[in-house]
Amino acid sequence: MRAAAYPFLILACSILCMGTVQAADLDKEFLNKPWGAPLSEFPEHVHMGGSGKIAYYVNPKQAYTLFDTQVTNLVYGFYDEKFFAVYAGLEAIDTYSTIKRGIQQRFGTPKISMESRGALTTHSWMVGDTRIKMKYSETSGAMKLSFYYMPLAGRANAEMQRELDEEPPEPLFPLSPIRQKEAVELLELFSN
Repeated sequence: MRAAAYPFLILACSILCMGTVQAADLDKEFLNKPWGAPLSEFPEHVHMGGSGKIAYYVNPKQAYTLFDTQVTNLVYGFYDEKFFAVYAGLEAIDTYSTIKRGIQQRFGTPKISMESRGALTTHSWMVGDTRIKMKYSETSGAMKLSFYYMPLAGRANAEMQRELDEEPPEPLFPLSPIRQKEAVELLELFSN
């Protein structure tokens, strides 16, 4: 009887270890591309935007499957020409739900935050140094899946904040049409 139990025990341990190895892999890489890899290792990707040390690339010839679900487009983020993030805009609520369910099965219950502005709900998981986020806006219907390699994402966020801090504040003039109407009404009130 004990001899028959050993193969099942070995199989069960193998399955559990496989899930851990996959989680550990996401900590080190995304779809066989190591986090922090230089941009030169992504020759098939096409630049689509960015600012300062942050740039975004796509591979229009590549089809992607994440958590057993087809995703039409992935945007790869680079900070100082090092791979740090992946973004996917999700177009259907069933795609969003399927991916979220797959992530929960592999990584457990997410941290959930909600913002009243835009009725935004964010589900977040940490896998080693990698943060996974799923966002859903009830107002616009927009859905997004993101993966961030936090050692570089922290630097990228600091860079974006520096750029925002360096921008001059919004000018007071010319007035927006609403402000202009309010100003005219005030002038008329005080001129009487």
